[in-house]
Amino acid sequence: MEEASSLFERFLRTYPEGSPIFEEGAAGYEMFIVHSGKVKLLKKSKGGEDKTLTVLGPGEFFGEMSLIDGSPRSTSAVAGEEGAGLIVLDMAKFMYLIQQHPMFSYTIMGKLSQRLREANVSIIG
Repeated sequence: MEEASSLFERFLRTYPEGSPIFEEGAAGYEMFIVHSGKVKLLKKSKGGEDKTLTVLGPGEFFGEMSLIDGSPRSTSAVAGEEGAGLIVLDMAKFMYLIQQHPMFSYTIMGKLSQRLREANVSIIG
């Protein structure tokens, strides 16, 4: 596990508290895994205000949808109160992990399924 950790740390970026990671509607060419700190995912309301959808912590990931389907970012992401250390994966690194570590893709698919189910419940009630 230590070997994998040091491998990922080469792709680590740090963001100070409150700094934007990406904006809703922007093109997305990377996904992120939270290594340390917290990240807030925000969505613009009809009134134009940012609403916090969720706060993610270490081990959680975000930004994968734009990387996978090429669509613009569906939310904005901002570093939390203590900032955030994020492992950044572009398409080449993402594909490498999928090919070399199949459980990585299973984890991504499982989380996407969970998020879709939660969205269905919130829409339908």
